[in-house]
Amino acid sequence: MKTRREFLELGSLAALGAAAGCRTAGGGQPLAVDGIRIGVQMWSVADLWKSDPVASFRRLKAMGYDGVQSVHFFFMKPEELEKMLGDTGLQIVDMPFRKTFVEPDKFNEYVEFCQRFKVDFVFQPREKVATAAEWRKHSEWLRELGEKFRPYGIRVGYHNHQHEFTEHFEGKRPIEFLYDAGIPMELDVGHVKLAKDDPVKWLNMLKGRVPSIHAKPGGGDSIGGEGDANDWKAIFSAAAAAGTRWAVVECETRRNTYADVEASMKFLRGLR
Repeated sequence: MKTRREFLELGSLAALGAAAGCRTAGGGQPLAVDGIRIGVQMWSVADLWKSDPVASFRRLKAMGYDGVQSVHFFFMKPEELEKMLGDTGLQIVDMPFRKTFVEPDKFNEYVEFCQRFKVDFVFQPREKVATAAEWRKHSEWLRELGEKFRPYGIRVGYHNHQHEFTEHFEGKRPIEFLYDAGIPMELDVGHVKLAKDDPVKWLNMLKGRVPSIHAKPGGGDSIGGEGDANDWKAIFSAAAAAGTRWAVVECETRRNTYADVEASMKFLRGLR
């Protein structure tokens, strides 16, 4: 495995290459809103992309997406995935992990995967425990896991759903245990809104600790569509101030269509 220094050098080279040469299929600059690049969580089209990943990647790139995200990338042959990404001009945006990925028998393989694809932020996509003591223990486990990944230049965080904002244990919500432990977040702003909390407030609180957000509609099928209660201008402004690099679009009310991720991209283009 590469050292942290080697990893950071590779990351710098990748960033320079992206700045110099990355273009959409239409020949223009990739979309960025307030300097935040736009990716897509493949769960949005989960019933479609696995049957033909290359065609799906090409279609998403043509829409204007710059990156892709999926826990299932780890199960693909890395050389084949690398070719698909290279051929379509996409990159992996951060990386969800399952607990099995970070157990001793898989840890080195997972680190090597992240290094190969220039991933420097990994996150647990969900946890559900039943007591305050368990949330404290789990937050500490994430913090200690972060120390294991630190020598490789990789941060470890957590991705929220709604229950972290709605459940209470000894007068505290799960999100507060995670926050108090200093855990970085991939903040799912749609889930925050649907849980009747304020995404902008949490982005302000998480400055320096939110490398990416899930740009999920706060209601409805697509970003900016009917039923979406999120204030996207305020969200992107707060995310940019917090140091967020990526907004990963996730539309999950319907997963048998590209219409929702396409409508979301059209709305995001209007925010520039």
